[in-house]
Amino acid sequence: MISDLTEELKELEKKEARLAKEKEKLQAKIKENKEEDKKLDDLLKKSGYATPRALIKALMSKFNIRSVTRTGAAGKTAAAGSPSTGKRKHTKMTPELRDAIKKELKAGASKNSIRHNYDISYAVVTKIANGAYDKLK
Repeated sequence: MISDLTEELKELEKKEARLAKEKEKLQAKIKENKEEDKKLDDLLKKSGYATPRALIKALMSKFNIRSVTRTGAAGKTAAAGSPSTGKRKHTKMTPELRDAIKKELKAGASKNSIRHNYDISYAVVTKIANGAYDKLK
């Protein structure tokens, strides 16, 4: 009974040590963020522009940078003029496509190169390799 309590106490001490390390990391990150904010505030003040937006527009114009927009749920950025990232394309699996991919797999082509050649996902190539589409006629 006492040994169980001793073990539980040791586990708590280990958790406390892990939490202390995590706390140190977070405090260091907060300090870095504050320093970065100060640098950016100083940069804006020294630039002479009234707003951050005005500074950004001037920099984008100077260095010929196209606007960047947020797209998708992940918040990834895409340069203006890049292909639309709208609705995904769905490939209709046919016996001919399946057989062609299996032939390339047997010839030793990598799954990644096959996926690029046929514009399909790596997961679909893997499914074909594992026989998921063998029942197609």
